[in-house]
Amino acid sequence: MKKQSFLESSAILILSAVVTKLMGAVFRIPLANMLGGEGMGYFSSAYGIFMTVYAVSVTGLPAAVAKVTAENSALERFANVRRIKSAALLFFSATGLAFTLLMLAAAYPFCMLTGGRETVPSVLAIAPSIFFGCVTSVYRGYYEGLRNMIPTALSQIAEGLVKLAAGLALCLWALKNPEKTLAISGHFGLTADSVLPIAAAAAVLGITLSTAAGTLYLVLRDKMTGDGLSREQLSSTSGAGCTDSMRNIISALLKTAVPVAIGALVTNLTSLIDLITINRSLGKAIYASPEYFAVITPGIPPERLPNFLFGSFTGLAVTVFNLIPSFTNMFGKGILPNLSEAFAAGDKVKIRECTEKSLLATALAAFPSGVGISVLSGRILKVLFPLKPLETSLCTLSLSVLGIGVVFLCVSSTAFAALQAAGRPELPVKLMLGGVAVKLTGNLLLVQIPELNTAGAAASTLLCYMVICIPAVNVLIKTTAADKKHIYGILCKICYSSLICGAGALLAEKMLPQSLGNIIILLISIIIGVIFYIISTFLLGIFTKSTLKLLIS
Repeated sequence: MKKQSFLESSAILILSAVVTKLMGAVFRIPLANMLGGEGMGYFSSAYGIFMTVYAVSVTGLPAAVAKVTAENSALERFANVRRIKSAALLFFSATGLAFTLLMLAAAYPFCMLTGGRETVPSVLAIAPSIFFGCVTSVYRGYYEGLRNMIPTALSQIAEGLVKLAAGLALCLWALKNPEKTLAISGHFGLTADSVLPIAAAAAVLGITLSTAAGTLYLVLRDKMTGDGLSREQLSSTSGAGCTDSMRNIISALLKTAVPVAIGALVTNLTSLIDLITINRSLGKAIYASPEYFAVITPGIPPERLPNFLFGSFTGLAVTVFNLIPSFTNMFGKGILPNLSEAFAAGDKVKIRECTEKSLLATALAAFPSGVGISVLSGRILKVLFPLKPLETSLCTLSLSVLGIGVVFLCVSSTAFAALQAAGRPELPVKLMLGGVAVKLTGNLLLVQIPELNTAGAAASTLLCYMVICIPAVNVLIKTTAADKKHIYGILCKICYSSLICGAGALLAEKMLPQSLGNIIILLISIIIGVIFYIISTFLLGIFTKSTLKLLIS
């Protein structure tokens, strides 16, 4: 059984993430152009409710299964490795079914608390994804623990394809057949004359179908090709003990999965806080300054304005904000089995190297991307959402603030993954709680300021991840005994190079003639920024023989 290195693992996952996120962008961007701010409000409300439940039931599973599998593989307990998969599938598929039923039962009261009756169809449509997500996560974690990232990558691509095709097709059908769509609305007790709630639910149903497709692929692949463990390995008794009991395996899985799930829940509380507080705070802002909002949102009835602004923020600005972390999270996934094996083997040199390379790789991608998003926010939104000029203008400031937040989110996510691999999954939970408190306070204070509105939510998100990031890196360095001075020295150099990158991109955007069009201006600005970044990193000595050797080893 050939195992993949950190770079190979990360490269496979990043390649799949690039393909998947391109498909995701092709899904979310036309979807936002079709549904607009109001429709994306329904979509985002349902998705926010779903992600809260998903965080509890699913999020910790891949990390837990990967960690326990990697540890047993490092100790050559291969018979136990197979038993881990069987135990995890049995226990967590039942868990997924239970949470799916719970979400179906709680859909109506929870929607009335957070988003309103119009969100109910979307929540019902997405609930089965929890069951499929649990099964998929077990398979992905199992193969990631064996340092084989191909099943995860291909299943993500399968999900992306089905979501793209089914989600857009179903949403388009709903919008193109308003009479049938409104008839369906009546079955949910909706009296509004808009088809948008059911169109949003149709798009959400595409997500459920995509998770089912990902699960089907992994089950079939496992049956047809297996996991690569030989009979000799499975019959070997060289490991420390042959197999554990099902109870011990599930206990070991829960020991990692529960803290990670709590951490994911705390992380997703930021989205839930947005869901609960933004509409209410926007209502206060609109009541305090109706004239201001009448000017910036002409033609939008006051009763629909909070959902419109919320949908614009989550559907446009947050969509772009989440793109870069989706890629850099793959460094965390790639490092988890390697770091788990290093801790299991007590290899202190490898532990330090894994820590340094994961933070370095994340920073090299996240810093310039975040700065670029911040300085080019308006142009990015105009290119991605050309059919929604009002929503675009409302979200420019929000995305500019969120761009800086990208940097802190990406680095803290990688640090959290490394801490989980190091056997300290409870630390991210403690760090996130402080960030969540900042997020809640910021939303309540800033969103109700009319001139800020959703930009206040963006600012509180930035403050949240700033509060989390630096302590997370410090704790990781202390836990792994990495070289603090060396790591912070490189991070400072990357930060400076990223500011040079942003300055070059902004200068290019301002100097280029507007007659070139938004797409050409954005592409040239990005290219100029990248050139500035590459030159700066070499001049500052970020890319040396030692750093290159560290990354490719």
